[in-house]
Amino acid sequence: METLKIQALSVQIEDQVLLNNIQVSLKQGQSLVIIGESGAGKTLLTKLIMGQIPPKAQVTGSISYKGQDLLHLTIKEWQQLRGKELAYMMQNPMAMFNPFQKIKVHVLETLRSHYPWTKEECLQKAQTAMKAVRLGHVDKLLDSYPFELSGGMLQRVMLAILLSLDSDTILLDEPTSALDAYNRENVLRMLQLLQEQGKTLLTVTHDYELARQLGGQMLVMYKGVIVEAGAVTDILTHPQHPYTQELVLGNPYERLVTYED
Repeated sequence: METLKIQALSVQIEDQVLLNNIQVSLKQGQSLVIIGESGAGKTLLTKLIMGQIPPKAQVTGSISYKGQDLLHLTIKEWQQLRGKELAYMMQNPMAMFNPFQKIKVHVLETLRSHYPWTKEECLQKAQTAMKAVRLGHVDKLLDSYPFELSGGMLQRVMLAILLSLDSDTILLDEPTSALDAYNRENVLRMLQLLQEQGKTLLTVTHDYELARQLGGQMLVMYKGVIVEAGAVTDILTHPQHPYTQELVLGNPYERLVTYED
């Protein structure tokens, strides 16, 4: 049975169609990479999977996770599902953190909302995960405020929290966008380790080398539509759709942004 199944999903706000007839099927332990230019609907799709429906949005179709209808869960059901089963690493790391709370507080609130761990157990798990993503001076970091850390450090803090939660399925929106080459390799190593542990990964990225190394399946989105789907290797080496060809093979600084079907 599919871990995540999306059928005929469409989203419209007033007369603007944001997603149109999206179909996704993902089994436990599989990797799915989604690519496409800004505005294609990639981030919106991940937010819908996490139950974040835009105001005034008209949503049709279905999203199910392990047989649960995600579009019609109660707040209590979402509290049980988010974090422990479904975890989300958003593109903008500052959006996840309260600037007036120290990193330690974020860690404790997140972990203790899902597990009956003591304060000491939570901090120990977080420290272990932070070291795994190559964050140094962990005690000082935990005592810092988010605005005192760089975007790349915050991204790795988010990943460390996700590792601590031990979620079955992890959604990642541009996980390497704020990282230098060294830390990008560290994050890639952790994602590959999660794959080896049987975690399900859904990754939105513009980093095609990251996509190639994660492998699995790929979706190419353009203006809310999936224009191509297949194995990551096949799409990156032999893209079939004209938009994908321009996106993957074209000059990255002169990508086609006015393409029309």
